[in-house]
Amino acid sequence: MSTGIAAAPPLPAHDGLYAALRQACGAQSLGEAALLALARIGHSHAVAPKACVIQRGQPAHALWLLTQGTVCVGNHDSQGHWWQTHTVEAHGWIDLSSAWLGGSYLETAQAQTAVWVHEFPVDELAAVAAAHPEVSRWLLTSMAANVRRLTSDVHDLLAKDVMARCAGWLLDSLSSSDDPNELVLHQHKRFIASQLGTSPETFSRTLRQLREMGAVEIDRYRIRVHDVPALLRLSGRAPLDSPPT
Repeated sequence: MSTGIAAAPPLPAHDGLYAALRQACGAQSLGEAALLALARIGHSHAVAPKACVIQRGQPAHALWLLTQGTVCVGNHDSQGHWWQTHTVEAHGWIDLSSAWLGGSYLETAQAQTAVWVHEFPVDELAAVAAAHPEVSRWLLTSMAANVRRLTSDVHDLLAKDVMARCAGWLLDSLSSSDDPNELVLHQHKRFIASQLGTSPETFSRTLRQLREMGAVEIDRYRIRVHDVPALLRLSGRAPLDSPPT
């Protein structure tokens, strides 16, 4: 797989990078001074579609923020087949933790589209955190949220059937879609299926079942959701009914 990363001038602090930091870090978590300090460190890179942003086994020295585009995260097996664990959309962190541990990255991040990423060297980030203590608090909170998400993902794989996992994936994808009722599949179904721990055939069959139930409408690579409450029930996320009075 190609590496396709190219050094590029940093995005303007008050445009792409600064806006991405505000989204990723949360305006309530970090003050303007801390956000500006973060925006001044590191380097932005343009990455071509299908190229690596970071690769498993590569020395981990930086945190990576996706400012534009979509990145797929996973690994290749011994036969070279890609097994995807999750996707990252614009303003999301690709890797928040590896650099703090030293050693190497545990997963490969591959550009699904043409992307911009910003690399924050851990030493420079530590200096910013020393000057702005709220950065350390934000990092701890963000890494704890990642651990919680991973724990939830493992629970879903072990405890939920494919229909529940598929419904949950649709809800999560809608939350990051420009249209709150429709999403566009930018990836092959086999990659999404591997993320859900199932086969492409089972994933396609599950989508057809959701369509037959009237929960979704499918037009090639577009999925329009007609019944969010049904997806909430199927995913196990619907709130428990109130007890009768």
